[in-house]
Amino acid sequence: MFTLSILTPEKRLLTDQEIEEVVVPGNRGQLDILPGHAPLITTLQAGTLRYRLKGESTSTSLAVSWGYAEVNPNGVVVLAETAETAEEIDRHRAEEALKKSANFLAQMTADPIETTKYQRKIERAQARLDLINEAKMTH
Repeated sequence: MFTLSILTPEKRLLTDQEIEEVVVPGNRGQLDILPGHAPLITTLQAGTLRYRLKGESTSTSLAVSWGYAEVNPNGVVVLAETAETAEEIDRHRAEEALKKSANFLAQMTADPIETTKYQRKIERAQARLDLINEAKMTH
């Protein structure tokens, strides 16, 4: 049995659900993980995580922001800062966060900590908007 668990500091989205596959936004690109995948631990970047439950033909998509994914012989555990379905995302709020963070970055001096903070906010907002747009196209 190959399972998936997705956890954030606020909630458990999935716990030991049997899956066919999961695609995670790894730090160096998308990772498609199937049963029998070699064990690994990777960092995640903001993006879309997709998984397909065992016996289902369609995938479920989530916008995730940063975290870790561990692949072991029994499945995958994702620990993410945030994970949201398209229905949970407020488009207006995500657009405002993207605009506000981009404006703030454009006006900043070269403080590396603040620069990283606002780049991450931009990436998260963009991942959320990408998921909403993707969900809109498939419906």
